[in-house]
Amino acid sequence: MAAVATVMADQFLESRVARLESDVAHIRSDIAEIKVDIRELRGDIGNLRGEVHGIDKSLRTEIATVDVSLRAEIAKLDVSLRAEIAKLDASLRAEIAKLDRKLTRGLASNRIWMLLQSAAILGVMARGFKWL
Repeated sequence: MAAVATVMADQFLESRVARLESDVAHIRSDIAEIKVDIRELRGDIGNLRGEVHGIDKSLRTEIATVDVSLRAEIAKLDVSLRAEIAKLDASLRAEIAKLDRKLTRGLASNRIWMLLQSAAILGVMARGFKWL
């Protein structure tokens, strides 16, 4: 009976080993497929890197071009705005000078009228108090 048990154990062990060998063979084939897929992915990634590098260069060139043109436009706007501000400054200074002259004339005429009114009041008072 011990011999039968040993034979059965050997058969059981052989079937398990055969099963393990079969599983290992499947694992090896799966690993081989994974390696092939990884190699293909490496190639694809290399191609993508090249494309991204090309796009990066073209975008940097385009951004530099846009930057230069924007700087030129800003410089033009700066010059035109400075010219407009200078014109406005000159016209405001001229208007302020006109107002200053008008105020000076107005103040002088107000003083003359105040002196004349004061003289008239003094004349009326002198007559009323019989100073004259």
